[in-house]
Amino acid sequence: MDRFKPKKVRNYLSSYAREAIPSGIWRLLRPDIIKEIEKRSDKDEILSRVRYYNRLDSDFVPTDEFIRLKDLWSIKSSSMYKHDMWRTSRWFDQELKWKPEFGDVNWVCGTPSIVKSRPISPDNSNNIILKLDRCRHFNFIRDPYTFGEKLDKSIFMADIGDTGKMNRVEFMNKYFGSDICYCGSIRNLPGLPDEWLKPKMKIREMLRYKFILALEGNDVATNLKWIMSSNSIAVMPRPSCETWFMEQTLKPDFHYIEIRSDYSDLEEKTQYYIRHPDKASAIIANAHEYIRQFMDDRKEDLIEYLVLLKYFQHSSQIGKNEIPFGNHIL
Repeated sequence: MDRFKPKKVRNYLSSYAREAIPSGIWRLLRPDIIKEIEKRSDKDEILSRVRYYNRLDSDFVPTDEFIRLKDLWSIKSSSMYKHDMWRTSRWFDQELKWKPEFGDVNWVCGTPSIVKSRPISPDNSNNIILKLDRCRHFNFIRDPYTFGEKLDKSIFMADIGDTGKMNRVEFMNKYFGSDICYCGSIRNLPGLPDEWLKPKMKIREMLRYKFILALEGNDVATNLKWIMSSNSIAVMPRPSCETWFMEQTLKPDFHYIEIRSDYSDLEEKTQYYIRHPDKASAIIANAHEYIRQFMDDRKEDLIEYLVLLKYFQHSSQIGKNEIPFGNHIL
């Protein structure tokens, strides 16, 4: 077994346990979240992140595309998205309406929608981010190896089985079989070389490398979170999509090693950090500090609650005067 793998069974069991309790009971048990936030020393950080995930600044009217919260389970989609959505929506009146958009959303939605991801762009305010598919994406690990114990090499091991991942095909064409980076694909698009196919590698095996490529797929690079929690360094071009991880706020050559979009400077950049291990250690420390903001489960729950609260306020389903946090704050 790979002890670094996301604990899916445990996650499903805890989700089913929560869902065994009717939503009406959860609303009776709901703590006074607003008072709790007011007392927290990190209140400003919480509100800042709420504004980041939910950038709505004007009201809207729900259309026929919207569904009631209680109808979430009737949607045909990945169950994990529904489990994660219900985790937060259970605190609200189940007659309230929203528009969930499932899967890898790499476009700007036409109406305010609840999503896992969105493109990094000035006009993405209709994509309201929740922490969805969290078991798969938010997998933080404890690395048993120090940076100095790792191989002076890069590794790229990924799924290339979708047409939305042609950037990964470009990388494989450039570096497969090279001495610069060990490359492999666990699933190929039809027509790609069979020699690219490699058995799925455990995270522990990839941790033996100093540099791990985090290339976007249909939206973000799923492995970015566990890489940044390790003692290896994430290597990637500047991201074009973001999730609850707030990828847009990551600083190049501070939280990760940035390479060009055509990957041409991979060797130059990695060799620099091999020769300057102190600078590599600084990036690892900065990445660990960035990860820390997501480690407080209670804070994460409070932020998600406020993200949804703001959504329902702007849809005029919950009055802004009923909640102390009005537009001037959220």
